Amino acid sequence: MTRARGASRPRFRLLPTILLTLAILLLPTAVYAWGRSSSSFDVATITVSGTRLVPEKQVLKLLRRDYEGRNLFTVTGEDVRETLAPLCLVSGASIDRDFPDTLRVSLTEYQPAAYALARGRWYVLDPEGRVVCRAREAADQLAGKAAGKGGDGQASSAAASAETSSAEATSAEAASEDADAGSDEGSLRARLVAGPGRTVLPLPRIAVAGKLRAGTKVTDPAAVDMIQVIVALPRSLQRRLAVVESDDGQLTLRFDGGPVVVWGDAGRALAKTVAMRTVLREYESAGKTCTQMDVSIPDRTLARPVLR
Repeated sequence: MTRARGASRPRFRLLPTILLTLAILLLPTAVYAWGRSSSSFDVATITVSGTRLVPEKQVLKLLRRDYEGRNLFTVTGEDVRETLAPLCLVSGASIDRDFPDTLRVSLTEYQPAAYALARGRWYVLDPEGRVVCRAREAADQLAGKAAGKGGDGQASSAAASAETSSAEATSAEAASEDADAGSDEGSLRARLVAGPGRTVLPLPRIAVAGKLRAGTKVTDPAAVDMIQVIVALPRSLQRRLAVVESDDGQLTLRFDGGPVVVWGDAGRALAKTVAMRTVLREYESAGKTCTQMDVSIPDRTLARPVLR
């Protein structure tokens, strides 16, 4: 009898542990189920961080439309990314639930690197050569124009206006594309120098062979080389770079206010950059402006006008 009573004691000692484990497992589930149905957790405040290009007001307008008054427990990162999908410059988003009623959204944006002209249409490219969106879409969003579905009357009016502008732009681009089919090198250069109709971002312009589509990467070898060179330049030179051209793999860089730089192939980017900056400093010290430079062989850089 004594042995039987002793054997049962561990079972009684184990019972509280089992009950505590069940409580730990079930309590969060119960709280979550209650929270999803409680108005105490309805979203009342939305904050946004990470906006550098896209206007914060535009982001908040879309988020408030979809999530104000919605239960905070039910909002997911995937939901928010879907809401912000019309903003082509937004590459990703994550959320943080600040209970009881605040939704915090952190954005990541694409880093535009160049405008690309392909078949008469302008696109925005990132540093990896990915097509972010059409140039006019970027201009609309940077200007804070309405994007996405639904909204109030003002948004609907803006959307209708944008649709009309889009149709006009498409027609103009189609005509431009037909004109480009027979364009010579001079007219292409003129278009590159002029850039998109509404240039909001100070980006260099390149021409790309073939058709481009948002979300895909550029495959034209010449364009890949040009993007590589653009990204390799220091920011101070990128801001001044207007056009990059390619002629059988030999690149030419045209800067606002000069100079025109014969770059050669895409190789030795660092050496060529150092050579170019050294020459520019020499001209600046002499109080003169360099108009032409050849750094295709960086160890034997040529420049005009000749310094005396």
